[in-house]
Amino acid sequence: MTSLLQTLLIETLPEDTDPILSRYIEKILPAIEREFSPISALGGTYDTHLEHLQKIGDKYAAEKAQRYSGKPDQNLCVHVLNALLIAWNLAEYSLNPGLSDEEKYLLCLGITLHDYNKYCNGQGESAPKAFEVPAILALCEEMGNNLNFAEFWPDWRSHISEIGFLAQNTQFNAGANAFTSNWPQFRIKDSRRLTSPLRHLLGFADIAVHLTNPADIVTDNKGKRLREHLRSLHPNQTLVYHRLRDTLGVLTNGIHNATLAFAKELGWQPIAFFAQGVVYLAPKNPEIPDLADLQEFIWEQISDKLAQKMLSGDIGFKRDGKGLKIAPQTLELFSPAQLIRELPTVIESQVKNAKNPATLKRLDKLVSKGKLTPEKREKLEAGADLRSDRLAEFILIVQREFLPNCPEYIDWILATLELTDSLNPEDTQTVMGGVNYGWYRVAAAYVANHANLDEYEMSDFISDLGEKLADWAADSFFPLPNRLISLLSLR
Repeated sequence: MTSLLQTLLIETLPEDTDPILSRYIEKILPAIEREFSPISALGGTYDTHLEHLQKIGDKYAAEKAQRYSGKPDQNLCVHVLNALLIAWNLAEYSLNPGLSDEEKYLLCLGITLHDYNKYCNGQGESAPKAFEVPAILALCEEMGNNLNFAEFWPDWRSHISEIGFLAQNTQFNAGANAFTSNWPQFRIKDSRRLTSPLRHLLGFADIAVHLTNPADIVTDNKGKRLREHLRSLHPNQTLVYHRLRDTLGVLTNGIHNATLAFAKELGWQPIAFFAQGVVYLAPKNPEIPDLADLQEFIWEQISDKLAQKMLSGDIGFKRDGKGLKIAPQTLELFSPAQLIRELPTVIESQVKNAKNPATLKRLDKLVSKGKLTPEKREKLEAGADLRSDRLAEFILIVQREFLPNCPEYIDWILATLELTDSLNPEDTQTVMGGVNYGWYRVAAAYVANHANLDEYEMSDFISDLGEKLADWAADSFFPLPNRLISLLSLR
């Protein structure tokens, strides 16, 4: 049975994902979730850090515990997985020749064990020192058994020296033991590949996974360290990024995806992803794209996607006690005539209160305010259900959003619904609490006169009404094309 994290990765990664990475997700990830998820890689509690640091005799225990616990929380499972994916992306895009299968296996297992000290701390034990190579290798073998390494790579034990070397030497500035002569004989054909590219790939990934937003590559010292690793891997490439000021759900996701497509045409390859943006690997001295060109490209990419979701009612509309409302972005994306034609579908998806229709309550309110007699209310009761709710909300939203203060609209609705003889324009404009109750009276009157229409036939009728209304209003009231598009502002 796959875990939720496994499922998300399997569904997200491209179909042509390297079989070795796919096998890692299949065989190793469940064990990592089990063993590493309870262990803190970043953040954690002050008391836990203090207890461990005091246990090992650190004279700066209180200061370090405060610093460690002040970081954002990230468990060891997430930390390892993020680092692996970054290292994998970097290897795919920057190396020529690329990694051999043997080197890919070593990359995966080296990054998996690179924080073995945190694993030991999580078990309440002290980790081996950097010079204690036999103890390091014994620990790596023990962890490999627990993490299902054999199912991932049957030959892993014969490469325990390489795995231990990479795990110990992922970091370049602390706790390194990078002299190959200190380690048992390696099985890899060219041991120089352990230092470059493998060690630099792991070092890059272990730094990148600590970035908090893509701009850190230029505003934080981590960016300098990343570029140092990159020079060793591929000196003709550099790091660039895009970042959005705000994250707004579906819209932001569309902008991100469009920007990724734009960057691909520039030869930029994404290697690290954030909620606010992406870090890319780019050719040396890249040309920064023109903002206007980028905006135009993004708009073309996301407008269709947004349009489909808006017109299905998924986004761009909100319904409360005063009825359906249209978001400003939706009004900017579509012309009034377009929206009027599509509103019936949106209303059908949004107005579903069949067990508690609003029309009957609003007829009662009209009676209590002396705007409707009890006798007339009784005749309208047969039409006071979900069918009239939907018709009323359609008529109401069109008037409020597109044709306010337009007597011709009122006359057109009454004539089209064949209610001119029974209702006058004043009957349709009884506003209370910001809601025009008069349109509910109109809708109930129409439904009562056509009681044989079922819910589906009523939906067809409202759709046909929308088409006729858009045609009628387009020439006289909507002569302009879509409103000016100002949705995007990227600087």
